[in-house]
Amino acid sequence: MQTHEAHTAETHAATAQPTPPTPSTPESSSRLNEFQAEVDSLKVGGGRANPERAWLKLSIAAWIIALAIEVYAWSGSHGTTDALSQRDFIIVAVAGLTLAVIGTGMFVVFMLTRYFRYWLIRLIYQDRESTDRLIDTLGSR
Repeated sequence: MQTHEAHTAETHAATAQPTPPTPSTPESSSRLNEFQAEVDSLKVGGGRANPERAWLKLSIAAWIIALAIEVYAWSGSHGTTDALSQRDFIIVAVAGLTLAVIGTGMFVVFMLTRYFRYWLIRLIYQDRESTDRLIDTLGSR
């Protein structure tokens, strides 16, 4: 029978993500660890701490609602021979397309926000590491 600590260690080892290879210098290794900690701190979950996720879900919901509106408008316009009713359904279809465009815009904005945030932090840490190497090189002369 295993102890609780041994079982927890096995579970943690089984679910642990592979670690990236570490650089050979200790300075860059500490920078890499600092960068990884900063990136991990961005993954805030729950509540108002991450409003982008709520907006992302809203944009996906807008796509789904727009698709339902489009199907409704198509089936309604093809179910009648009255030109006035068909024109009413054209207006509904345009409203559905507008909602789809708004949902697409929101999706693109919030996905790019997450992507650029990651690369901005990465760039900052690379610049800090380059500055540290430059200072070490100039200091050793």
